[in-house]
Amino acid sequence: MTIHKNLTMYHEDRRITDPAIIQSILGMSEVCTVAIHDEPWPYIVPMNYGCEWDEDGKLILWLHMAVRGHRIDLISQDPHVAVNVNVFMDRVGHKAYRNESHDYRSVNVFGKAEIIMPDREEEYLHGLECLCKNTGRYRGPLKMTDDWRNRLRILKVTADEVTAKAQYPISTEEEAAMPPLEQTRP
Repeated sequence: MTIHKNLTMYHEDRRITDPAIIQSILGMSEVCTVAIHDEPWPYIVPMNYGCEWDEDGKLILWLHMAVRGHRIDLISQDPHVAVNVNVFMDRVGHKAYRNESHDYRSVNVFGKAEIIMPDREEEYLHGLECLCKNTGRYRGPLKMTDDWRNRLRILKVTADEVTAKAQYPISTEEEAAMPPLEQTRP
């Protein structure tokens, strides 16, 4: 089994390990890509997410999906998933930053997925609230509805490993934000 956090990155100086910086990067996007075991290829799907760190320092991702489908079938067979969150900025036609014509931040999460059913109401609503806060759809405390019970499941991914990287070395939460584009002079 590969321990991803122990792999040497090509630009090891760009590795990010600080949870606060990783959280800043995770807050820059509303969409992640989830890879689930399937044969002969992994099943990959974009999903909205929310996230938090639990009391043990583990990253938890919260996602939502329909009550039936290929994802649920696959996760029921094997809960191991990989999740990628990335942000990219093309600087072509704009002033370079740190001599770079583009900029990126990425976080990879390797962990186990668990389907949270509506009968675990407190955890279900907590996960949905985390997701809604990250996507800008939060309008106050949520209450369980029959519509959600009948058509929505919450997917909880608990990270076993987290790796992160940026286009260039960053060491603070403030540096995690992408510097704005500046026009080049004609």
